[in-house]
Amino acid sequence: MARLLRIALICHFSNPEVRDKLPLSQKTFEYYIRRILNKPKKQVFDFAPWITNLISELEKRNEIEIHIISPHRNLKKNKYSFKYNNIFYHFFRPDDDIMVIKLFRKLFRIKRPKYYYNRYLIKGFVKDIKPDVVNLIGSENPYYSIAGLDITNLPLILTAQTVYTNPLRKKFSGEVDQFTWDLELKLHQKIKYFCSEGLIHRDLILRNNQNAIIFYCPSSYIPIQKINNVIKKYDFVFFAAGVAKKKGIEDTIQALALVKKEYPKVTLNIVGKCDIDYKKYLEKKIEELELKENIEFTDYFPKQSDMHKHIQQAKYAVLPVKLDVISGTIIEAMILGFPVITYKTTGTPYLNKYGEAVLISDIDDVNSLANNMLRVIKEPELVEKMLTNSKIFIEREYDNKANMDKLVNIYKAVYKHYYENEPIPKELLFNPEEFPEYKKVNYYD
Repeated sequence: MARLLRIALICHFSNPEVRDKLPLSQKTFEYYIRRILNKPKKQVFDFAPWITNLISELEKRNEIEIHIISPHRNLKKNKYSFKYNNIFYHFFRPDDDIMVIKLFRKLFRIKRPKYYYNRYLIKGFVKDIKPDVVNLIGSENPYYSIAGLDITNLPLILTAQTVYTNPLRKKFSGEVDQFTWDLELKLHQKIKYFCSEGLIHRDLILRNNQNAIIFYCPSSYIPIQKINNVIKKYDFVFFAAGVAKKKGIEDTIQALALVKKEYPKVTLNIVGKCDIDYKKYLEKKIEELELKENIEFTDYFPKQSDMHKHIQQAKYAVLPVKLDVISGTIIEAMILGFPVITYKTTGTPYLNKYGEAVLISDIDDVNSLANNMLRVIKEPELVEKMLTNSKIFIEREYDNKANMDKLVNIYKAVYKHYYENEPIPKELLFNPEEFPEYKKVNYYD
């Protein structure tokens, strides 16, 4: 019997299923230090749900052997491996979760470590697994993506969750980490194979590496539980894993102030983790705009499923992302049956492929954003049309089996191209002509 094609995925994620299998401890040395200093204990949250979605589909495949390498906080052991639902898991305790290393970095004022410990463990896993193909998921998280520099004599695919070296990052996020920028540039220049689902990402990768081979590979989404007859507590919801400027939260707050002029009791729920200082900044802005009675913050939920249940207490989703192609939160909102208001990125116009499914404003056009918020309040017929078109889009574009078939074929094509010099099938490559909507967006200048 021929050996299955063996794939190693390097990523970072967490979900309840793997946490149940891992030997985790809340009573670490750091736990007691934080307790003495009267600091809140660190919680382990669901992380990177798109990775969980991907794994849920890979579990169904029998023609390839999948190994997942990921950091995980609070591990009792330095590394831990197990097999579950047809997937081999290899977790390690990252260096930023080890008190001795943290104290060493603090003592010697090492602000940007080279993550030698993480790299050592990842390299060891790869050596033991002996994969045919390695798939690095994301380059914007140095604590694991830096391991891509150590992988040699193996075909390496980089799946672009985003592209950090986007010239617009400073404008839309307010900050750029030079170390992360430089690392991604090195990875882009080193790696030959890439997966992307957005034209802007494809173009930016080619900007960094003219010889890159880029595949089109859409994300997978698992079914989300919808609650029937839920009591609506809020008009609008803004939700994200991390509440940040680049997600459009400041614009959302400003737009709500305009909506309030017509609807004084309009409400917004802001859901997600938020840096303490940034939250204070937002609260000051909210107070200045006289919105304290209109806006409520809800912290991020340890389980993503609980967050999905909570946000269904709102009527509409306002998600004006600025840097993403199509934010995962937008797709989740569409799956949950929300009318969505968003910004015009290089991806969001594609959501209206089969009719107006989302309302789109130009980036930074707060007046238009507010007007679209008013439209969903005032025009129930528009909302019904949006929901119908949204359902059609999700059913046609997010066929998990078809997308997973494509990913498996990409793995096979990379293997044959790298080891046997076989040409890459054209149908697997990213074809920019399939996305004419993107070209209407003046986003690259």
